Amino acid sequence: MASLPTAEISDANATHVASGDVRVLHPVFKIYGQSTAFSGPIVTVKVFEDNVLVRELLETKGEGRVLVVDGGGSLRCALVGGNLAQIAKNMGWAGIVVNGCIRDVDEINACDIGVRALASHPLRSNKKRTGEKNVPIYVAGTFIRDGEWLYADNDGILISKFELSN
Repeated sequence: MASLPTAEISDANATHVASGDVRVLHPVFKIYGQSTAFSGPIVTVKVFEDNVLVRELLETKGEGRVLVVDGGGSLRCALVGGNLAQIAKNMGWAGIVVNGCIRDVDEINACDIGVRALASHPLRSNKKRTGEKNVPIYVAGTFIRDGEWLYADNDGILISKFELSN
């Protein structure tokens, strides 16, 4: 899915930005993957140092959606690696935003998918299947809900209560 430039979105939707219908995530994410701009409807998952639910979601049909992972901001292990990024691409996900770490950076950077994360970390996560799918999460200064829209590019990440068009 072609993505609208976030700077243009914010300029054209100043009223929605002011009302909170369009929100800007704090600029804390590093850019990974070959797709530097991506957008789509959001699916949320809340986990902490455990990526079993992340894998379960990425193994479903993505249909151009974006998985937003609230990993609690943990910098102690990775929640997404090269294998999951490739699975996400193969299953049709537009992108992954991780409030936490990733690993296998070279593999992810070779994959045609958009990924944002706080950092990279070589340690894999736990495999206990703890967490919650499809719940409201709070990431980078804003609440994010299932079904909202995410727009990401080199300028930043926007969250919208509804799909935006040109």
